[in-house]
Amino acid sequence: MSEQHSVKIIGSVDDFGAFPAHVKVDNEPHYIVEAPRKDGEPQRYNLISAICPHAGGMVRPHLNELVCPLHYWCFDLATGEATNIPGEQLACTPLEIEDGRFVVRT
Repeated sequence: MSEQHSVKIIGSVDDFGAFPAHVKVDNEPHYIVEAPRKDGEPQRYNLISAICPHAGGMVRPHLNELVCPLHYWCFDLATGEATNIPGEQLACTPLEIEDGRFVVRT
């Protein structure tokens, strides 16, 4: 039996000129970020939650991190992994590009 996935269209790739790009998905704040890649690979993107898992604050971009202003938990801008709190992470989902649009499969 094959597993069914729903596809959500985030928006046209051309609508986003710079990253991180703030977007809402299902009325929840997220960022589209450039994902890590190896030399020669095409650019990939992740959709990262903008809500801190600690106290629910909205993280904000600062240098190469997303920082929660409530208690200063910091997260890697490309992966959502915590940089100062071991084992924590923002929800992070790979994005795909189909027909010039960012889509996420759930």
